[in-house]
Amino acid sequence: MAKRVEIPGISIIGLLALSIIFGWFRYGYGLLFTEFRSSFDLSASLLGVISSLTFITFLAGALMVILLVSKFGARPMILGGIFAASTGLLTAALTDSWLIFAASCLLAGFSPGLTWSSFSKSVTQHVEERVQERTLAIISTGSSVGLIFISLLYLLLDGDWRIIWGGGAVFGYLILLWAWRSVPEKNAETIGAPIKMADLRPIFTKEANPFYIASFLFGITEATYWTYAADFVQENFSITNANAVFFLITGIAGLAGLCAGDMISKLGMRMSFIVTILVYSLSIAVLYLFQGWILVCISGALFGASFMLYAAYLPIWSAKVFPNIPAQGFSICIVILNVGAIIGPAVFGWILAYSPYELIFLLLGIIGCLKVFALPVTEKA
Repeated sequence: MAKRVEIPGISIIGLLALSIIFGWFRYGYGLLFTEFRSSFDLSASLLGVISSLTFITFLAGALMVILLVSKFGARPMILGGIFAASTGLLTAALTDSWLIFAASCLLAGFSPGLTWSSFSKSVTQHVEERVQERTLAIISTGSSVGLIFISLLYLLLDGDWRIIWGGGAVFGYLILLWAWRSVPEKNAETIGAPIKMADLRPIFTKEANPFYIASFLFGITEATYWTYAADFVQENFSITNANAVFFLITGIAGLAGLCAGDMISKLGMRMSFIVTILVYSLSIAVLYLFQGWILVCISGALFGASFMLYAAYLPIWSAKVFPNIPAQGFSICIVILNVGAIIGPAVFGWILAYSPYELIFLLLGIIGCLKVFALPVTEKA
């Protein structure tokens, strides 16, 4: 008889929440970039500024978790993040004012920082240890699921972004209702207790440095790839809705993130990380040598799979490095990741003014390979 695979309910809620927060909003912003520019008559540079500002609110959300989660627990952070994303999407879809649109995006920008690490804390405290890695991997893969669905809707609705984002908002409110009824309340024995200095010690040890470096480099490479890959595709190929097709392929391949927990169990943390880094870097650098449509699709597939695996590893790695403060530790990771995400597109955007896209992808691939020097110190962390 086949062994039954246990999937805790929090993993499904987290997967659906991140599908809206990352798939619909964070990645959807890049997918719908052209439609935003047309609807509000905005320049690409101004839309880029709005995008950068949402990374700042992303940081603010992560800092709120660091400061508040030990007192109030993960539940309010999760509910607040889902509400912020849903309300931001709905308001943006209904307005004709670019200022209100920008403010709506900034509001939605809080949601990744509020929820991603908070789900990590909730899992650590309320899910049995033997299935925590699988649960965290399933939650992280929600961004890939969201990317798949928003890409399909883009193709079906011919890029009608107001219906796409408005529908995502309605779905988000339904997820919020489910989360309100299902996400566990704070546990007085664990969450209510103040953080001790001994709990904070891992933050300042050398064992945490690889985690910080890997987060920073990941932020630089992933944000730059997501920012410019779709434009590269649109610029070089005349295929109808090529950007949505590319994102769809990337999202489908990203379902590999579901295997992250089991892959770590079989190969170990270090070997799993090395394999993922090499595939991730190759998926980006290959665009330096080849720009045919098939190879671009292969690049997107490899990037989607390795990106989602990488994203799934981070909360798992964080829980091992910071076992007593998983939410705060992972929030620090998110802060560092977003510093890289702010720097990467800006620096490479400047380079792009003087160099072709091919050089950008080569440099990103090289930077990605540097992560092999920032591996987990042990198999456990």
